[in-house]
Amino acid sequence: MGIASSKGVPVPRALALAAAGFLSVPGLVQSAEKLQMVYSTNSSITLGGYVDTSAIWRIGENPSGGGSKPFPYTYRSPGRLYDVPAKANGINLNSVSVELDKPLDDAPWSAGYRVQLLFGPDVPLRSVYALGGDGPADVGLNEAYVMARAPLGNGLDFRLGHFNSPLGYEVYDSYRNPNYSRSYGYYLDPKSHTGATMAYQFTRWMSALVGMGNSYSSFVDARSDHEAVKAYLATLTFTGAGFAQPDASLTFGYTGGTTATGAPTDSSPRVHNFYAGARVPLPVKGLAVGVAYDYQGNASANVPAMFFEPAGPESTYANAAGLYLTYEVAKWNFATRLEYASATAGNSIFASRSAFGSDKPINGPDNEEFVGVTTTVGYDLFKNVVSRLEFRWDRDVSGGVPVFGTAAHPRPSSFTLALNLIYRF
Repeated sequence: MGIASSKGVPVPRALALAAAGFLSVPGLVQSAEKLQMVYSTNSSITLGGYVDTSAIWRIGENPSGGGSKPFPYTYRSPGRLYDVPAKANGINLNSVSVELDKPLDDAPWSAGYRVQLLFGPDVPLRSVYALGGDGPADVGLNEAYVMARAPLGNGLDFRLGHFNSPLGYEVYDSYRNPNYSRSYGYYLDPKSHTGATMAYQFTRWMSALVGMGNSYSSFVDARSDHEAVKAYLATLTFTGAGFAQPDASLTFGYTGGTTATGAPTDSSPRVHNFYAGARVPLPVKGLAVGVAYDYQGNASANVPAMFFEPAGPESTYANAAGLYLTYEVAKWNFATRLEYASATAGNSIFASRSAFGSDKPINGPDNEEFVGVTTTVGYDLFKNVVSRLEFRWDRDVSGGVPVFGTAAHPRPSSFTLALNLIYRF
């Protein structure tokens, strides 16, 4: 039996839309997807959303530390985004999402839209700035765009507005991901753009997307002062071809551009992201394996970043590799993620060593290096509720003074235990 997306799109078409960034591939294969309940104002417009909560405990940390205490007693978690130290050792409201959707239909000419409003403490972490752009706030947009299809060939799908980046194995909506906490790779990926995309499905097994954004930055309507400087993005996805399972997928992607604060002298992209990811269902029912690789290079004005290696002392890079194993049986969900990440020493992509009080020299000969193992167990205890318990271990393997723990009490490893409950309506 094929899997259907939250919009009721059959898998072949849904996977093609996922390749274009209109849907999330991981979201199509999580059992939590089956919990969605929507309220229809007519046959094609749906209203839905969720309430996302958590409780996080940092195991074995020094009791004098804290998520909000001043340096050198602040907990440190390089590469962590929404399960930040400020949420440690307490119960948290993460975010409330309200979503209004009118998806494209199968007509030759079709139009639709998507709006997703976010409320709560995760909004500043997600968008950095609120709708007004004046600073952090607890209300913001995750996505808001208009879609249209023209009957050219197999159908050309356009999108204009503010949308999530098509790169990455994981997405913002945590219930669509195998694990509650995000990966190092997700941390490296661009989060969203205000711009336009064009997607085309060449065959049942190959689709592509190309697009342009005002800038690399995730703020709504963010743009550089230099009009000719934009962000460019592209993905190429293969679904089913060459795999034993028709629901398998393989995606390659790139995004390059300048930030909203880019200097007018930036005549070429100064931030580069490369992504490759695959997911393959295994012969055992409910069992699947996924792999992902993310790379980010960040260069100063007119100093292009080179793939895998920085161009000079003013350039930094970081990359991350992840292996995912998921298994669904009855009401149970099991997910394990193995990770390795490395970055330029003293870089600002994961976290600056100097800010963490480490004695490793900035731009020194040694890279930042981290390994991590995340295990998540979920159980469908209540209807419409995603409930899961997660244990995560991260270790600094780069040498020197480690960057976990606090600057006053550094630790080579970090251990966290998290409970995540999400009600979807």
